[in-house]
Amino acid sequence: MGYLMNVSEVLEFAVYIEQNGYQFYVESLKKFPEPNIVELFQYLADEEFKHEQLFKKMLAEAGKFTPTETYDGEYQAYMREFCKSHSLADRDASKAKIKAVSSLEGALEMAVAFEKDSIVFFTQLKDLVGGEQRSPVDRIIHEEMLHLRRIFEFREQLNKK
Repeated sequence: MGYLMNVSEVLEFAVYIEQNGYQFYVESLKKFPEPNIVELFQYLADEEFKHEQLFKKMLAEAGKFTPTETYDGEYQAYMREFCKSHSLADRDASKAKIKAVSSLEGALEMAVAFEKDSIVFFTQLKDLVGGEQRSPVDRIIHEEMLHLRRIFEFREQLNKK
């Protein structure tokens, strides 16, 4: 069976999504000034930044993937369109969604949806790369699951108050 993607492509998607996640969490922390909320969103923003750096390092180690293109920019256009399937991949749309959120619960729901979508997105991508290239994708999924757990823990603490 031939594989449709190279691990470098998946890592490029991961970098892009982490950058958007960072922006999402930075905008969220600006919207809700309560210290415990700022702490959560700052933590998540910091994690997105760390993951972006990690995925860039993994990308450098994986080597450059040079796709065959029928015209200049074809691959980049494809990547942009593919990434749009992720719930918060469009930065402008993400900012509009955050602007529209009026409650902490709404922001947390968006954060949960973002992290869940990341897990599903990368789980699907994992099937598109060769077997030996799946380990870095598993690491991405694991990192996203950690974010989701942190949000759930925060939500649970809020419900106890």
